[in-house]
Amino acid sequence: MVSNQTFLTIKEASQLFNKSELTIRRLVKQHIGSEYVRSEDTPKGNVYQISQDFLQQHYSFVPLAVSVPTQGPDLQQENAQLRMLLAERDTTIQQQQNQIFEQRDVINALINQMNSQKIGHIEELLLQQNEQLNELQKRLPADNEQPNNRKTFWQRLFGS
Repeated sequence: MVSNQTFLTIKEASQLFNKSELTIRRLVKQHIGSEYVRSEDTPKGNVYQISQDFLQQHYSFVPLAVSVPTQGPDLQQENAQLRMLLAERDTTIQQQQNQIFEQRDVINALINQMNSQKIGHIEELLLQQNEQLNELQKRLPADNEQPNNRKTFWQRLFGS
């Protein structure tokens, strides 16, 4: 095992070589137990590190551009304008969300009112039908009150 190798965490390797962490994890998994990958036990589980030289053999090295432009007055002014626009946008979004909530409340109130009206109308119709049924039942003669006016065939034929 080469002792002067530089080992990187998976996150560092993915950033340094411009590869996803998943790609680096696959490479680590393929070479666990080799001299290029080492594992360290932690309370949260194993932390793997991979040799930078080994990564350079597999992937081309992509140096990170670290140059940050200096904060000039123009850049500061642009940042201030962007922050102001962002604040305005956030305010507009909040106002629109409030309007949506208010409209939803109005719609729910209208739906409840319509449902109440429908229920009231249905109750009215049921009462009317009950009254009509009661009137019809009153018109029907009771079983013991029903006169036997119907003559048999022989009574009609010979009269009686």
